[in-house]
Amino acid sequence: MTSVEPIPGGRAAARRARQDGASRRSGGRRWLRVVAITTGATLVVGCGAGYLYYRHLNGNIQAGTKNLTDEQGARTAPDAKGRTPLNILMIGTDSRASSENVALGGSADEASRPGLADVQMLLHVSADRTNASMISIPRDTMVTVPTCHDDKGKTYKSTTHTPINEALARGGPGCVVGTWINLTGLDIDHYMMVDFGGVVRMADAIGGVPVCVDRNMWDRYRPGHGGTDLKLPKGTSKVKGEDALKWLRTRDAWGSDIGRTKAQHMYLSSMIRELKSSGRLSDPGQLMSLAEAATKSLSVDKDIADLKKLYDLGNELKQVPTERTTTLTVPVLPDPQNPAAKLILKQNDVQQIWKMLLADKPLDDKGPAAAASASPTPAAAPSPTAGADAPAKSTIGVTVQNGTGVTNRAADVKKALVAAGFTKAATAPGGGTRDTTKLTYGAGQQAKAQVVAAALGLPASALAESGTSTTLSLVIGADWKSGTTFTAAPAPTALPTTVEAETSDNDKDCMTVVPQGNLYTY
Repeated sequence: MTSVEPIPGGRAAARRARQDGASRRSGGRRWLRVVAITTGATLVVGCGAGYLYYRHLNGNIQAGTKNLTDEQGARTAPDAKGRTPLNILMIGTDSRASSENVALGGSADEASRPGLADVQMLLHVSADRTNASMISIPRDTMVTVPTCHDDKGKTYKSTTHTPINEALARGGPGCVVGTWINLTGLDIDHYMMVDFGGVVRMADAIGGVPVCVDRNMWDRYRPGHGGTDLKLPKGTSKVKGEDALKWLRTRDAWGSDIGRTKAQHMYLSSMIRELKSSGRLSDPGQLMSLAEAATKSLSVDKDIADLKKLYDLGNELKQVPTERTTTLTVPVLPDPQNPAAKLILKQNDVQQIWKMLLADKPLDDKGPAAAASASPTPAAAPSPTAGADAPAKSTIGVTVQNGTGVTNRAADVKKALVAAGFTKAATAPGGGTRDTTKLTYGAGQQAKAQVVAAALGLPASALAESGTSTTLSLVIGADWKSGTTFTAAPAPTALPTTVEAETSDNDKDCMTVVPQGNLYTY
C-alpha cells in the first residue's frame, strides 16, 4: 500500500492552498492581459509614429514639373514581356540659394543667381534590368536649349549655342530635361537633382566614399583662378562631408571638364559598391539615416515625389549588377568659336550612342541578356481614328523637308503623299542635316499625324507634338535615305571608338592628376 504524506494543517490548509493557487493563476492571467494590452498599444503607437515618420520623410522631398518644354521624346518599344527601359536624368546644381550652400560653395555674392547644372548624367536602365549606363555631358558643352516655361508662367525663349549647364537657370530641372530630350530624341522618365548640401549629407550617411589618385594631389585654391583645396595622398582615400563635394567639383587637377566627369563616374560607381557591400541597405538604423539624408538631399519630378515610389524605383535600380553598369562621357570637340573654354558634341558618334539607347542595346561589351538578344522592333505609330471621325487625307496639310543630304528626297516623298491622297502635301526648303526622321504636329493635330504616319510606315518614335501649327512638318532624316515607305535601319551594336567606357565594378582605377609645375601635387 502506498504511503501518503498528510498535508500539514488538514483540510483547511488544503483549501487555502487551492485558493492561493487559483489566485496566482488569476494574477498571472491579469498580467498576461496587461502585457497584451500594453503590446497592442505599443503597436498602435508604433504604427502611428511610423506613419508620422513616413509623412516626415515625404515632406523632405522637393518636387517639380518633369518637362518644362514642348519637346517630346521617343519611347523604346516594350520587350517580349512588356517591359520598357528607364531613363533618369541626374543633375547636380551649384545653387547658393541657402546659407548651407553658400558656406560649402563660397561666392556669397552669387546667392541670388539661379543655379547652374554643373553635373548632368543620363542613367539608362535596360528593360530587363540586366544592364545600365551612366552617360555624362560636360557642363561647358554648347547645345540648343529649347523654349522653357517655368511653373510661375514665365517663358524663356529657345537659344542656340548655349552652355548646357545654363538650362537649369531657365526655369528649373524641367528645362534641363527638355534640353536632353531635344539632344537625344529619347523620352526621359524622371529627374533627380542634388545640391552642395545634399552631396555632403549623402556622403556622411554612407560613411564615406572610396576614391583614388595616382599621386599626392592638392587642388590649391587661388583667388581669381578657382580650385577646391582638396588635398589627398596617393592611393585610395575615403572622402566624406565637404571633401566629397570637393572631389565632385575638382576640375583643374584632372586637366579638363572631361576629367571631372570621369571623377564623378568614379565617385558614383564607388558609392554604389559601398552601399551594396556595407550592409547599410539591410540595417534598419542605418537605412533610416540614409532615408533621412536622401529625402533631404533630393529634388525629383512629381511622379516619384513619394517615399514608396522612390523605394520601388530603388528596387528596380538595385537589380543591375555593378559589372554591367557602364559609365562614359559623350565624345566632344573644342568649340570653333571658343576652343580654349567651350566644347561641342561630336555629332555622328553621339547619335550612335542615342540610337543604341533607344534600341535598348547594352553599352558594355558583354552583349545582351539571353531574354533580350533579339533586336527590338520599333513601336508602330498609333492607328488613326477609324470611321467617320477619321481626318480626310485631302484636308491634311504637310510640308516635307530633306535632312538626308540625298538629292530630291523631299520631292520624292511629297509625290508619294499626293498620290496617296494627301493633296495638300508640299515641299519646303531647309531641313538641315538630321539623323532621324521626325513628323511634328501642333496641339490637337495628333489624329492627322497618325494618318500620315500610317501612310508612310513611320514608327511611333518619329511623331512629336510641337507648337500650335495646323500644318504638319515632316523632316526626312539620314535613317530614311531611299524609298517612300519608311524602313528602320538596324541600331548600332557597339560604341564609337572615340568613347572611353568603364564599368562600375572597377575598383582598381585611379584618377590621373595632371601636374602643372607643383600646382596640383605636393
